[in-house]
Amino acid sequence: MTAGGPGAGPHTPGPAAGRPARRDEGVRWRLSASAACALVAAVLAAAQVLVAHRLGVNDWTVRGGSYAEYVDWDHPLTRSTWYPAASTLIASMITHRLFRRAPWSWRWLPPAAWLGSCLTAGPLLYGLASAAPEAGIGSGPSAAVRAVAVGGVIGLVAAMVALRRREAGAGLVTYILWVSLLEFARPWWWDRAPAFDPMLTEEVWAGGSGDRVVRASFLEAGGITAGLIGPVVVSGVVAVWAAARYGRRRSGVIAGVAGPLLLCSVYLTIDPGWGDQDSVQAALCWYAFLAVPIGLCSATIAATLAGAVARRVGADARRTR
Repeated sequence: MTAGGPGAGPHTPGPAAGRPARRDEGVRWRLSASAACALVAAVLAAAQVLVAHRLGVNDWTVRGGSYAEYVDWDHPLTRSTWYPAASTLIASMITHRLFRRAPWSWRWLPPAAWLGSCLTAGPLLYGLASAAPEAGIGSGPSAAVRAVAVGGVIGLVAAMVALRRREAGAGLVTYILWVSLLEFARPWWWDRAPAFDPMLTEEVWAGGSGDRVVRASFLEAGGITAGLIGPVVVSGVVAVWAAARYGRRRSGVIAGVAGPLLLCSVYLTIDPGWGDQDSVQAALCWYAFLAVPIGLCSATIAATLAGAVARRVGADARRTR
């Protein structure tokens, strides 16, 4: 009797003969997917860093303090954390789709994306920080590398959650696109007064303290509009979509609150600047923290209403049959 079992011919391979070949093919497939994921993450991270530098968004020469007595690197370090986090998550989602949602890919795609984003964003941001004419207070170029590594870990955890829960992935991707739109469109809106913002009125522009008051008021208004009102609206919209798509209020809540949690995690790793009364970083940090509970409430209400409407529509459809 041959290894193939009863009835097997002398040259018929047994059931176990194909297992090593399938195992080798699976290993090669995983390596290919991991390499592609790392490459996509590396390209995304490098593109964000270089475009932000070209547009002047990620400025390493901003001065802080009441009398501009020191260089403040809070904003560049925050972006140094955000870029790899966003790249790691988006690259994992893209590769997961390209490779047909392979089982267990949530375990090995995010680490590959983290490695790819760190290998490009780390050296680039270190070089930009080293080329700055003056080091930030309490910071050096190595702080940018640490921020990249930490941001990659945040993106890694978020990507694992996104690949396990599709509604969370939809919320995270939507929120990253929102933040990226604000980030790279900043040269066109940050220094211009948006007419829809109620904090900017004629009385503000005609203030007796001059340009300083006008500038501070605009920074606060832009921060509220972009950092608080926008995320809440995004949370509500994504919650409605997820609740309607998956038919569960919990799915809508998860989708709505995932994005604010991601940005809040980034700000938790950076000095909030609360000790400096003139720091814009402190206001933006507060907006990121407040966006989580407000976004949770917004997502819960929106998901509940979407579920009620979906049930009503379904009941009406059954009655008309």
